[in-house]
Amino acid sequence: MERMKDPLTLPGTATIGSIAASKDKDFSQRLAEARRRVEEIKRERLALQEGRISDSREEHYVKFEVNGLVQYRLYPAGTYYCLRCKDLEKIYYREKGQIRARPCSCVQERKQLGRQQSWEHKLNSARLRRKFRKRTFANFQVSPGTRIAYEAARDYAENFATYLRCGKSLIFLGDVGRGKTHLAAAILQEVLRQGFNGIFVVVIELLNEIRDTYERSDKTEGDLLQLVKEVDLLVLDDLAAAERFTEWEKAKLYEIINARYEDEKPIIITTNRTISWIEDRLGKKVVDRLLEMCGDVLPLDGENYREKIAEEMRMGRNVEVLHGEGAG
Repeated sequence: MERMKDPLTLPGTATIGSIAASKDKDFSQRLAEARRRVEEIKRERLALQEGRISDSREEHYVKFEVNGLVQYRLYPAGTYYCLRCKDLEKIYYREKGQIRARPCSCVQERKQLGRQQSWEHKLNSARLRRKFRKRTFANFQVSPGTRIAYEAARDYAENFATYLRCGKSLIFLGDVGRGKTHLAAAILQEVLRQGFNGIFVVVIELLNEIRDTYERSDKTEGDLLQLVKEVDLLVLDDLAAAERFTEWEKAKLYEIINARYEDEKPIIITTNRTISWIEDRLGKKVVDRLLEMCGDVLPLDGENYREKIAEEMRMGRNVEVLHGEGAG
């Protein structure tokens, strides 16, 4: 009598039982291989920390965050951002016969570096020159003649979001060395910290830069004008520094000021000229726009700010040195 075939067996196939056994065997092999590899990685990382295979890593990428964007920098084989963890971001060590790990300090260091580079990027984008970057409210030398301007500047910076909505502007007026530029730079930096954008330009340099675009193709007049018209805060330093202005220069200044006036975008202006002098050189329309935007003019009177700092330094007082020229 012929033996009946297993009904679950087809020609050329394995039984269900043999398939399950085969799968269990494959899974066990893969699991064993994974466990072996994990232990191998642990031993390698521990060896890295002990310096036995310090140059074993191939080229690799290290993550940085700059300006809110993630960047990856390539490090060739045998080179590292962090020599402590060999860019593994963890310090591996042995404790009571077990391999343990703790985060490496390089992770926080890279975050701090990213924040610093982000701040430098903001200052560069705002065109704030290095000699002005140390000019803050904290190191401004307040005197009776500058107190009103100083307090108005601090209030303006701290409440910029409110003033931005209505286009409120400021004019700092006073002789050379009274601290006008210092206050303008301090305001701009505080505004940048709050997440707004801004730009600091010396008026004569801006006009020259616009003029230069007529002979260059990499930047257009429209690009520059759009920049100064659209930023949240525009600082025009040393307005009316020139003795005379051409009709073209007058027209460009009026175009910039009027555009911001109509869009209710604030301006900070520093000048050592009187309002009547500005009106005589730049025209009544410019002055009318500025006075309507700014309201009161903030005078900085009293002793020369630069001379005061120099005198205190000569007397041995702890005054932070402001690099470059005087305080403006």
